[in-house]
Amino acid sequence: MDTFKLTNQVTGRFNLKAAALSSAAALILGSLLQTTAPYSQGIGLIWDTLFHFDASNYQHLITHLTYLPRLTVALICGFALAVAGCVMQFVLRNPIASPTTLGVATGAELGMVLGILLLPTNLAIPGFIPAFIGGCLATGLVFALSSARGFSPLHMVLAGMVVSLFLGSLNTMLLMFHEQRLTSLFVWGAGVLNQNDWSSTQILLPLVLIPTLLLLALQRPLSALQFGDNVATSLGVNIKQVKLLCLSLAIFITAAVVSEVGLIGFVGIVAPAIARMLGVRALAKQILISGLVGSLILLIVDLVVQPFSGVGGELLPTGAMTALIGAPFLLWLLQRTKLHSDLKHRTEHTEHYKLVDTRKVLVAMSTVLVATCALSLVLGKNQLGWSFELNQSLFDLRVPRVLVALLAGIGLAFAGTIIQRISNNPMASPEVLGISSGAALALVLGTIFGTAVGREQQMLLGTLGAASVTALVWLMGRKHNFSPTQTLLTGIALSAGLDALLRIAMSSGSGNATALLTWLSGSTYLVANQDVVLLAIGVAIVGVIALSLHRWIELIRLGDVTTSSIGMNTTVVRLVLLLLVAALTTLCTIVIGPLSFIGLLAPHMARSLHQYRAIPQMLTSALLGAIIMVSADWIGRTLWFPWQFPAGLLASLIGGGYFLYLMRR
Repeated sequence: MDTFKLTNQVTGRFNLKAAALSSAAALILGSLLQTTAPYSQGIGLIWDTLFHFDASNYQHLITHLTYLPRLTVALICGFALAVAGCVMQFVLRNPIASPTTLGVATGAELGMVLGILLLPTNLAIPGFIPAFIGGCLATGLVFALSSARGFSPLHMVLAGMVVSLFLGSLNTMLLMFHEQRLTSLFVWGAGVLNQNDWSSTQILLPLVLIPTLLLLALQRPLSALQFGDNVATSLGVNIKQVKLLCLSLAIFITAAVVSEVGLIGFVGIVAPAIARMLGVRALAKQILISGLVGSLILLIVDLVVQPFSGVGGELLPTGAMTALIGAPFLLWLLQRTKLHSDLKHRTEHTEHYKLVDTRKVLVAMSTVLVATCALSLVLGKNQLGWSFELNQSLFDLRVPRVLVALLAGIGLAFAGTIIQRISNNPMASPEVLGISSGAALALVLGTIFGTAVGREQQMLLGTLGAASVTALVWLMGRKHNFSPTQTLLTGIALSAGLDALLRIAMSSGSGNATALLTWLSGSTYLVANQDVVLLAIGVAIVGVIALSLHRWIELIRLGDVTTSSIGMNTTVVRLVLLLLVAALTTLCTIVIGPLSFIGLLAPHMARSLHQYRAIPQMLTSALLGAIIMVSADWIGRTLWFPWQFPAGLLASLIGGGYFLYLMRR
């Protein structure tokens, strides 16, 4: 009897929440439709077009061929991404899994780009096929990266971010090489729902409906997974086949959406979370309710975007706006929930521990660095081919670039080592905190509005942007005492929101913003002597402070219980070390642009050289970061001469290749 009453109470609360949300959604939708309908005729024109269509009425024609198809595509894509996110979260038991966080969308975009470049134009291959292959590749990489950690949710999200960074670097590289053929993909990649007919609806409808029906047909074996793999196996469920099939269907749905409208972020996280907050527990209902919520979210966002899209000739991407709205939702979700122990990463164990003399390693790395710097100064290309020159005028051009690359590599390697030791997670890196994105966004906005004219103004704006993000991370981290898990997830959410703003700014059509594309890839082009001085002083000061705090960095890995028992205030220590990471990342971003993978790659390589303690690992990773950046800068300016390729982009590709090598070990 008590169980019956409890069930009725839960059902009543669900019905009350659902009714309230449905009423609010209907009211908002009605208002937006009334506002955004063509020719300011409101819902009446939509009604007449649907039920009293007149082919000779141009208003009916415009509404029928542009407005209504766009609304329909928004509904289908929102439903599709929400279903994909719901299934991924259920199969992986990961409440923050989605097509965006697992790198599926970026992989699908790369598949689309490669399909455009490599496939013959006379082959009528649907776009979703290469997108599906790219999405499968990205998911396979994420699984390979996170398998050693038992597929823990945090580690999978970090692995998804690494894969997204690597594949995003490939996309940017291809965009720069084939600018004429792929330039329109930059806006498309941010998620554009503009339509001129019903063709996208006709393509998407079967590609989304059939996989969804198959997923609903698999709900019984899928539901058995929630009792654990052992119980599901005892019930006769082949868990590997079921998981593989369901994930493949989710990837296929994502690929279909990406191939038609581009990247649309966060719908796959937000919609299933709202469905769970409504109290929906049965899998079939979760899938359907998540899909309906996703449709409503994307439709409302697109209706909000429409009045602002096209003002001044620019296009406001709907996908970037969903990420802009979804990022604060994820931040709110992280603040109101305390992650359980099974959602946290596991402590890394060093295998095959080997004692290696640090002095020998440092001498060897220093020798390699000196040789690399010397080579990059004297060896290059000119109109006649390779040249070996000792020329003062060439030195004046090359020395600032080499020194800036060297110092940026040292700074980011220090930052990466510190943050990996703070979080006790080898997949962490400075860019996950969103600090680089904050500085980059401030500079892009300053350039668009004509503020960042001189170098001093650019540095001031970049510092303000990075400092704002650091302050936000600090304010949000206080509630959880700067817990590594919460801090990293907060950084990921902030990065996604800032990157969405960056895409919106870059797709504004401003020539000044487009000109920053090379800088955003991490370029040493046109650096000056004052940049070298600024970076040298900043990296030296912060680096010395970090080395002097080596005892904190060493002990913080032992965990809160152990460090508190020996009298260490872990909250203050994490805050100070976090500020050091922010300072180093800000300096490097302002001078050379947002860089990826150096802070992730160098500490790994230092550990592979058997440097495990704080000071040896920081020094070794600093030398390795410098070697990688100087090498990347030299390759970028010589290999494709007379064109110059950004050092940061090449460093990202090198870092991604290294992680592929790590996966095979």
